[in-house]
Amino acid sequence: MTVPDLKAMLASQRSEALSVNNAAELSTDRERAMDYYLGRMPDLPAQDGRSSAVSSDVADTIEGLMPSLMDIFAGSDEVVRFEPVGPEDEEAAQQETDYVNHVFMQRNPGFMTLYSFIKDALLSKVGIVKVWWEEREEEERETYYGLTEDQFMLLSQAVLMSKGSIKIVEHTEHNEMEAA
Repeated sequence: MTVPDLKAMLASQRSEALSVNNAAELSTDRERAMDYYLGRMPDLPAQDGRSSAVSSDVADTIEGLMPSLMDIFAGSDEVVRFEPVGPEDEEAAQQETDYVNHVFMQRNPGFMTLYSFIKDALLSKVGIVKVWWEEREEEERETYYGLTEDQFMLLSQAVLMSKGSIKIVEHTEHNEMEAA
């Protein structure tokens, strides 16, 4: 092992050792912040014969900041904006902006995701949002009664044009004389 390799390895080990101490300290800070937010003060127990009133300053501060921060991040129609690189990109950038905003705010609970993210960041010193893409097929069943032969033929053509995404599961033909 060369001297530079050894130095790099020792620096990495030192960094890992220090991060463990920081993680423990951060965990303690987060626990204390949550206790203060909930109005519990375990490090300041009430003395006998004295009031056990607690301060809600942490909760008041966080809840006071939330409306302003939510207005910054979710107060407009566009949570995300794609900027075009050149004039030829303007239409694509607008489509991307519209689509991402629709998916984030309409098809997902975007407002609540941002709210939780920001509140966690204020309270715990870190806010995390997990994002993933999920593809799934949703099946829907439709039943038609009393179709004429022409209506059934139109439906059959639609099935053929769908290239397998629509299929007829069952078909029963009724004679009009039997129905009377």
